[in-house]
Amino acid sequence: MEVVERALKVAGSFPGSREAPKLLLSLFKEAKGLDRDKIGELVEVLYASAETEDDLNLVNEYWAS
Repeated sequence: MEVVERALKVAGSFPGSREAPKLLLSLFKEAKGLDRDKIGELVEVLYASAETEDDLNLVNEYWAS
């Protein structure tokens, strides 16, 4: 399965999957070129899916710099 397809599944599993932000970052590091850009854009899905302050903090832990 293509890295972007895997990333879509991971992003769609949040906030039910508390591992999603970490897994998405791992896929981002694995990707190259435009795939990397597409996966980076999926971080917005994580933020939009967050239901609580804890969810937002979890995303920020891996994606805010």
